[in-house]
Amino acid sequence: MSVDFRGLGFGAGSGGTGSGGKRWQLRELAKNEHLDWSIIKRVLKAFIPYWPKAILVTIIIFITSIGGVLPAWLTQKIIDDGIQKGQLPTVIILTVALIAAAVVTGLLGVWQNWLSNQIAQNVMADYRLALFRNLQRQTVNFFASRQSGDLVSRIINDVTAIQNVITSTLVGFISNLLTIAVTLLLMFKMDWRMSVLAIIVVPGFVIPTQKVGRVRQKIQAEIQQWLSALTVQLSEALGVSGALLIRIFNREPREETKFCLANEKLRDLQIRQGLIGRWLFMWLGMFSSIGPALLWGYGGWLVIHHEMNLGVIVAFTTLLSKLYGPLSQLAQIHVNVLSSVALFRRIYSILDIKPEVQDGPRTIPPNSVKGRLELNDVSFSYQHETKDDREAKLALCNINLTVEPGQTVALVGPSGAGKTTLLNLIPRFSDPVSGCLFLDGIECQSLSLESLRAQMGLVPQDPFFFHDSVYNNLLLANEKASQEDMETACQAAQIHDTIADLPQGYHTVVGERGYRLSGGERQRLAIARVLLQSPRIVLLDEATSALDTVVERKIQDALAFLLKGRTAIVIAHRLSTILAADKIIVLDKGEIIASGTHQELVEKSPLYKRLYETQFSLP
Repeated sequence: MSVDFRGLGFGAGSGGTGSGGKRWQLRELAKNEHLDWSIIKRVLKAFIPYWPKAILVTIIIFITSIGGVLPAWLTQKIIDDGIQKGQLPTVIILTVALIAAAVVTGLLGVWQNWLSNQIAQNVMADYRLALFRNLQRQTVNFFASRQSGDLVSRIINDVTAIQNVITSTLVGFISNLLTIAVTLLLMFKMDWRMSVLAIIVVPGFVIPTQKVGRVRQKIQAEIQQWLSALTVQLSEALGVSGALLIRIFNREPREETKFCLANEKLRDLQIRQGLIGRWLFMWLGMFSSIGPALLWGYGGWLVIHHEMNLGVIVAFTTLLSKLYGPLSQLAQIHVNVLSSVALFRRIYSILDIKPEVQDGPRTIPPNSVKGRLELNDVSFSYQHETKDDREAKLALCNINLTVEPGQTVALVGPSGAGKTTLLNLIPRFSDPVSGCLFLDGIECQSLSLESLRAQMGLVPQDPFFFHDSVYNNLLLANEKASQEDMETACQAAQIHDTIADLPQGYHTVVGERGYRLSGGERQRLAIARVLLQSPRIVLLDEATSALDTVVERKIQDALAFLLKGRTAIVIAHRLSTILAADKIIVLDKGEIIASGTHQELVEKSPLYKRLYETQFSLP
């Protein structure tokens, strides 16, 4: 008789939820030797939409548990009531019943696995959607302080591990519990003396299994840490920007050495993990033989003294596999549940993050505003960690600014003055710590983010493009845009001829972050997106900083057409931009220190005059 130890988590290839675990699993297992019932209750709520299938799975498990021990009872009947009494019809009937039980139990097992996987996949999909939806609501500052690889790992690897929690831990717990209960019931019904003898051996299975399981879980946490380190390095080194940086500074050997160290550490941990259970397997194998040996010895004595039938001994040795295997797996449940709780806590740590910018209740149609912007006593701060506490450093302080409809306002100032921060407040990428912003007299925080941002178009300092075609990247601005609309916008942005010369024209893939395009081409394509969107308010963050003088003049013509009748706020790094502005705002250290026209500021603002002479003057 052999005991099936699959599913105990001791196989050489077992383990893990993928990369991204880092040190959290090790810390969680070290400090959480008790169950966090608040997490467990929250996890169970995720199964509420699928409770009919969950009940059906439980019923099927109960039936298959009975079907699992039925062969032992039928075997006993075949020996005692059929073979020993010479009743061939009884042997035939019970043999057919034995075959039927195996077939039915197998089919029910397939059905149960199908239902369990359905539940698991649905719950996983719900968690993935909830995580992605909550991350979509976070501000740009949130992503600036996080590693994208870690967030991706939580959505993909951590959520994928839920399938193992459902199909192995949860379903396994119910299945093993019912199997043990049905097995013990049948064993005690047959003979209580043999049942007690079988149970005496149980601690030899349970205690080593639980101890080894804990050690393997802790090593798995270290493995997750190094898997995460490798994932982060690969995502950075194999990206276009990272690959370029490594080659510029000739850091290929350094990156290879770094990868080798992490790879070797991971290899050693995985070898150690695979060898941890080697003595346990010997121990379990020994007890899987000792148990039947004791039963045959004591049972044989009872049979010889006519106190028990031979079929009972055969049935008991068959039932041992239905007792020892599930008991060993149940010994692992506590460790598995602790690991699962830590996994869900990691997921909930993202789900519970409240967006810094909250959606407003009011909606307005796209391009339905005149475009008047007003900032009243607006201040903004980034939080900086210090050794002692958190101190707020104001990036913007008491900003008062009014932009009339159709007016172009240029923002100038030294680096770090707060120009981009101010620009990001307009579409509510961040919210001020004090003060209010108004759009056509409507407080911006009362508007839904979708409604507010539908009124605005943005050309960022470093335009981003998905690894997709030019056509699909332009569709981001206007999903209803036709090919003709795109060509018109691109012609105005002086980029159409460049696109037409590409191998597949508008269907050419631009590469990661638009890397196949030059800086000026990316800038012009970003301007084309805004032209295609045709918003009431235009925000330009150093929109022409990457263009040469000749191309810039063409772009200025396109921008003049775009900005006509629209409100525009422009971070200016070129003289042509500030000369075209109706008003220039001079920022320094988060404060407005001067405003006016170019000529007025040259005369009354020393800082502006210095910036003009060093930064804006034409060569």
